[in-house]
Amino acid sequence: TLSNGEQATVVSGDINLYKYALIVELENHDVRVVDRETLTLAKANPHENLGNHK
Repeated sequence: TLSNGEQATVVSGDINLYKYALIVELENHDVRVVDRETLTLAKANPHENLGNHK
C-alpha cells in the first residue's frame, strides 16, 4: 500500500539496481517509480511512447 492508500504490486525491488526506488504496477496497470523509504509515487514524466501497457 502506497502513502496515498493506493494498492500496488512491486515489479522490481532489487536494491542493487534501485537503491532508493521501487518499480511498481498500479491497479490501473500503469508502471511507476516509488520512493523506497516514503512509498510515495515519483512525479510522472508523460511521454507519447509511454502509457498503459497491459
